[in-house]
Amino acid sequence: MSKKGLTRRFGIQQCLHWTIVGIMIPVLILIFQSRGLSLMDIGIVMAVWIGSTALLEIPLGGVADTYGRRKTYLISLLVNILGCIVLYFADGLPFILIAAMLLGTAKAVYSGTLDAWFYDSFRRQPGQQSFHSAIATIHVFVTLGLAAGSLIGGWLPDFASRSFPPPSRFSGLNMYDLNIVLVAIASLVLIVITLALILEEDQPVPSPADQHQTDAFQTSLQAIKTAFRHAVLRRLMQTTLVFGMVLSGIENYWQPYLSELIHGTDYGVTFFGCLSALYFLMSAGSSILSVRLLKILKGSHKTLMFSTRVAAGIAFIALANTSQPISFALCYLVFFFLFTAGNNSERVLLHEQTETRVRSTMLSISSFMITCGGVLASLFFGMISEHYGISASWTLGGLLLVASSALFLFMPEKLATEVA
Repeated sequence: MSKKGLTRRFGIQQCLHWTIVGIMIPVLILIFQSRGLSLMDIGIVMAVWIGSTALLEIPLGGVADTYGRRKTYLISLLVNILGCIVLYFADGLPFILIAAMLLGTAKAVYSGTLDAWFYDSFRRQPGQQSFHSAIATIHVFVTLGLAAGSLIGGWLPDFASRSFPPPSRFSGLNMYDLNIVLVAIASLVLIVITLALILEEDQPVPSPADQHQTDAFQTSLQAIKTAFRHAVLRRLMQTTLVFGMVLSGIENYWQPYLSELIHGTDYGVTFFGCLSALYFLMSAGSSILSVRLLKILKGSHKTLMFSTRVAAGIAFIALANTSQPISFALCYLVFFFLFTAGNNSERVLLHEQTETRVRSTMLSISSFMITCGGVLASLFFGMISEHYGISASWTLGGLLLVASSALFLFMPEKLATEVA
């Protein structure tokens, strides 16, 4: 199989995976609000969700490196299905918190599995395609999947409201229940598809259980030490923390913010889905454009990341001051176009500076930093949003993003690969 063939195969699998994720994106916070949760409650739920991910990210990265990446990924789908079942039946904060823990655990199990598999498999295949170009292609598949999922996710509640009005025997269902059911069923189907598309080489002959535990622990410990000592990886981890804070801040509160703007207008929940879909299409466009931008910047990944993150911070501040649905949509799309433009460069540097045997763990550490930022944002921004408004928390997030971007300037421009 060629590099391009492998990229297409992985891209299809990722498109399906993120389509399933996208189904919940336009309505997740609305689901919580429909169950009676306040903004502070939502902040607590999201902190538990991403906190569960953060606690398990690194240990499970070591498990994926030790036991097998595809096997670990498939387990994440099963945990995700269980989380959806609990969320479907949850009718108050306690059960929603349990669902959040399960869904956060599923994300931790998934993190760093197939991405690591793809990089190692890509290097073994013949062909001239660069990894940065391959990542850009994969990102397009991912964002197309997210866009499709978001459109479906935004359309389903309106469809449920029109199709099952009172006194239908289904009228007692929450208008968002179809989203949860579809995610659970689609995750089950994806297990079968992944077994067909992702072909993992046989793992080494298993050693005793205690040796496996030692190997996984040592792998995680070594990767952690390298992540915060390496000249490039250290800066990536620091900026990733703020990236996670900003991402969580907008993901948690864009739906309540937009709900206030469209109150009393003709816009429905479908508008949320359309906006989410457009965001992902903009992200796909930025991924494609990043290849050209990198050439213009003479291959300087750090310059690309610095300039786009600073511009994204400014766009975020502008978003925080919008007062009309259309101006909100424009600023929202511009923000995410800039915010994601440097992601491919970040992934390339992360892979290039990491050794194969700890790759899943290093990717999990990076994801751990995102989730740590998300926990901080969910608690801190939740408090600010409750007492001072969402605009205040977003303005602060934009300032943090601009300030943290300066760390890229301290990253070495050229560095021989120092693997973990």
